[in-house]
Amino acid sequence: MQRVAAVVPRVAQAVIAIVTIGFFFGGFVGIVTSDLAPSRRVAPLLLLAALLALHLRNCVRRLDGGRPAGWPWTLAAQAVLTFVPMIWYSSTWYGNVGFLCGAVLLLVRPAWLAWAGFGAVLAADLPLTLAERPTLAEALYFLIGQAAFVGVAVYGMARLADLVAALEETLQVLPAARVTRERLAFTRRLQENIGVALAGTIERGEHALTLIGRRPEEARGLLDDGVRGARTALATTRRVAHEYLARLDEPADPARARTVAGDLTSRTVTLLGAATLGLMIVPFPLRFLARGGHGGWAAVPFVLLLAVYTALYVYGCLWAYRRPLSMVQRYGVLGGLVVLTFAPMPFYGPTTWAVLPFLPGAAAVLLGRRLRWPVAAVLVCQDVPFAIWGTAHWGTVYFVVWTAERAALVYGLARMAEFTTALQDARDEMAAAAVAQERLRFSRDLHDLLGYSLSTVVVKNEVAARLLADRPEEARAQLAEAIGMSRQALDDLTGVTSGFRDMSVAAEAGAARTTLAAVGIEVAHAVDVPDLPADLDTVLATVLREGVTNILRHSRAARCSIEAAVIDGVARLRLTNDGVDGPPAAPAVPAKEGRPGGIGLPSLGERVAARGGVLTAERTDGGFVLSVQAPVRAELAAEAAAR
Repeated sequence: MQRVAAVVPRVAQAVIAIVTIGFFFGGFVGIVTSDLAPSRRVAPLLLLAALLALHLRNCVRRLDGGRPAGWPWTLAAQAVLTFVPMIWYSSTWYGNVGFLCGAVLLLVRPAWLAWAGFGAVLAADLPLTLAERPTLAEALYFLIGQAAFVGVAVYGMARLADLVAALEETLQVLPAARVTRERLAFTRRLQENIGVALAGTIERGEHALTLIGRRPEEARGLLDDGVRGARTALATTRRVAHEYLARLDEPADPARARTVAGDLTSRTVTLLGAATLGLMIVPFPLRFLARGGHGGWAAVPFVLLLAVYTALYVYGCLWAYRRPLSMVQRYGVLGGLVVLTFAPMPFYGPTTWAVLPFLPGAAAVLLGRRLRWPVAAVLVCQDVPFAIWGTAHWGTVYFVVWTAERAALVYGLARMAEFTTALQDARDEMAAAAVAQERLRFSRDLHDLLGYSLSTVVVKNEVAARLLADRPEEARAQLAEAIGMSRQALDDLTGVTSGFRDMSVAAEAGAARTTLAAVGIEVAHAVDVPDLPADLDTVLATVLREGVTNILRHSRAARCSIEAAVIDGVARLRLTNDGVDGPPAAPAVPAKEGRPGGIGLPSLGERVAARGGVLTAERTDGGFVLSVQAPVRAELAAEAAAR
């Protein structure tokens, strides 16, 4: 998508330049073939070249979509060169007004003022055109089919480029915004379901501390309530973690973000493209219909056929290109356009039913890659076999250029619409993927981090309740640690929702030793892992935390050992215990069909593998071993993960 976003503004620049030069070519031809003496043609040719240079500066925009430096002065100069030479060269100069219309639309801010300026330029041009053209129909054709069309075409191409640039800028912004909204939803739910229960456990525990030794029965009641609250929070944690794991494919935001930047939306810019094509097609044959003097009965079917032709053209070349047509549909639309191009000619004549010049643009869009340009090139040169404009050399060249630049415009609009849709879809897909990844992270962290803290809170509250009657001081110490772990759980809650979860395996090993000792498990502790990278330290600490949680939940261990060290550039963690209640937790397994393996040890196996390491979980004689090996250096981890 970045490649597409980089090339689209250049496509827009190329098409605007081709359209501009093509239209200006008509002005040069008009001067060369005028009645002016050869010596008097030099001045208008130089003025026209200066006007072309000004227009290219004003309207062939930089890739950032900004306005050129000093644009008010260059726009004023373009206005002067558009109208003043009409005093001397009115018969060849009136066709340049469209370029000023496009420049006004692109340079003037805000949009309403730009469109007002567009209308003012057309209004100023109307009397000048009427003075040169023999009929009102001819004057309206040059006003709408030339000036308005050129202005809207230049503006539309530039705005399509702006839209694509804005979409590219939001490729990262939109996913981040949706992840932020998802995190807010996480936070609300956790506070409502878990935070309240933890706060109640802390409050009851602090009250019980003041009652131990004085009113033991009342303290026991508070401890029992605290245990129930902690168990509820733990059960809710596990349920919510599994729920979010099941929601990975659920849509993140069912409503597409249509507005992209400022006044830009996919629909409005597509409508602008459709208006451009309509202004290109409709006025041209209507001009010749008015010239031919056809009666009302002949004009009505002409207008209806022209409306059908225009609608099919816009659908095939622009509107449906936003959701590309199949090959059968494309050739069906092109076949319909061919029929509508030639079938009415016997009734109106090729010079009145003058839609053949627009067929090259449709061919360039609807044909396959191998055929589009050869066929379009043949059709662009249609003036030679059909002799629409006679046999004059300059007339033939002019019409070839006239047809080619309109074909380029149609192709550019179609490709821009395609790029817009592709980037819009990429934006939404990236946002959905980012939210799914955040849900997966949330589910794993909730299970791996918060589950451990809550399990410890439950254990220490239960130990405190057992010691309450006979050893109140030890009960007070256990309860104080339970309160501390409850506060730690609240901190973990914040870490889960914010995504910040750096941990230390050394700190976790110390906390695990204290927790296991509190329930009567003898712990052998040998941890020496100085200066581990933060990401590796967090992975090892998370594995250790999950392993200790499993010991508390699933084992009847009497002894446990925690070993961690760095040997030959490889970090090694080993957690063993001598009693397993029920089947051991399964080792991590590879994800299937691109899906994550789950939570608990499977998710930890994926985290370790992402860091280039290996996690194993297996039974031993009378016990269970959980171990991790992972390279310390990041580059070694990347190589291992790639293998």
